[in-house]
Amino acid sequence: MTEIKDNHHLESKLRKDLGLVSALSLVVGMVLGAGAFMKPPAVLEVTGSYNYALLAWIIGGLFSICGGLTLCELGVMFPQTGGLFVYLEKIYGPKIAHLYGWMITIIFAPSLVGALVGYFSSVFCLLFDIQTNYSMVISVGVLGFIAFINSSGVKYAGYVQTVATICKLIPILLLTIFGLWKGNGHVALFGSNAQGLASTAPFAVAILATLFAYDGWAQVASVAGEINKPSKILPKAIIIGITFLVVVYACINLALFKIFSVKEMVGLGHDASAIASQRLFGHFGGNLVAVGIMISILGGINGYIMTLSRTIFSMGERGNIIGAKFLSTIDEDSRSPVNAILLLTVFAFLYSTLLDADRLSEISMFSIWIFYLLTFVGVIIARKKYPNVARPYKVIAYPVIPLIAILGAIYVIYGMLVYQTFNGIVSIILTLIGLPLYFYYTNKHPHNSSSLGMIKKYKIKTPVRVIVGCLFIMLLLTLYVRYTL
Repeated sequence: MTEIKDNHHLESKLRKDLGLVSALSLVVGMVLGAGAFMKPPAVLEVTGSYNYALLAWIIGGLFSICGGLTLCELGVMFPQTGGLFVYLEKIYGPKIAHLYGWMITIIFAPSLVGALVGYFSSVFCLLFDIQTNYSMVISVGVLGFIAFINSSGVKYAGYVQTVATICKLIPILLLTIFGLWKGNGHVALFGSNAQGLASTAPFAVAILATLFAYDGWAQVASVAGEINKPSKILPKAIIIGITFLVVVYACINLALFKIFSVKEMVGLGHDASAIASQRLFGHFGGNLVAVGIMISILGGINGYIMTLSRTIFSMGERGNIIGAKFLSTIDEDSRSPVNAILLLTVFAFLYSTLLDADRLSEISMFSIWIFYLLTFVGVIIARKKYPNVARPYKVIAYPVIPLIAILGAIYVIYGMLVYQTFNGIVSIILTLIGLPLYFYYTNKHPHNSSSLGMIKKYKIKTPVRVIVGCLFIMLLLTLYVRYTL
């Protein structure tokens, strides 16, 4: 019988202070964001009709609920900092955990941030009537700003996140309420789909698009060990929280459907929400709502750079990645992983210049859901591998809920491989490249004890150094892409 070796005894003594309201706030706060404004046209384009678009949002929410309920059993079993990395390491061993961290570093983090930057640039160009040719300049500016904030310290990044969280609720409420109230009635649900568009994409691709909007529920599992009475609070928080989000997303879609026809909404793409606000509130009022949308997206960029740069830093600290010593350096003044922030920022910019935001979001979701699938299966494995470990929370309706999560993950992965075969295969290959790197660095440093991290005092103030470095590298990339591709 296998027992859990707890090398993080202090983490097991974390205070269990999170109640239902806190857990609900975490679910809604992490999930609700840019996807609410940017994904409705993409989902509608794939499905071709209002009815199937709404169905995709509902099924995506169902998969997320089942995934969240499943994942949280591991969160209670392994109440340690690291989330999925820890679960995969405990169940499958260090190699799979390393592949997850490598995938986050090279695919998920830069793709996700790059998608958000693309969405931000789209709304910015529309708001200020700027040609989309200058979107790369806007991307440089927003990434440089967020890199500057995060390299100054987590406290300042936290301020930005708080403001963005408050601001994002305003455009969501305004678009939903006034869109449903004053929309001109294009929507014709449960009737003829005569206004629909022909689509050759599998329905799974539409669900995958909605999962970008729902992403963030997995973060609840990382604090499962700090929730009071998790067996009661966790299922309530996930079910109520994501069900609330399904209703919110459905209402936003219905509001947009009442403003635009199918063809018009699909044609507007990322600009649909901003233009809808202009039609509802006039040019000035619409622009204010568009600013709210931009702040919401900015908060998403800031939040993901703040959290995912720490994952990249952790990978560097373990020593099994290229440039490990560089990536695991913390600045003495700000105590931020400045080099990890720099790497993520530059890669996100490069990805955003090479691929469309919707494609990047699909690639990021495809990559992460492969590992979600492993963790869903891991819950079943853990029941056999760790039978005597205390489980204050067990998945309700086991094994039905985990099986729904597993089948849902397989379905969306299949959809991506069928519809975006090249991108899917490239994502898998890039992930598997991490395996020979793991063996190389493990053999090179067989006694490495995760001690590569260091605190360094830089001659130039960190924020200045980071922003200048980001701007310089992104300027070179801009010139290269513009004149060679």
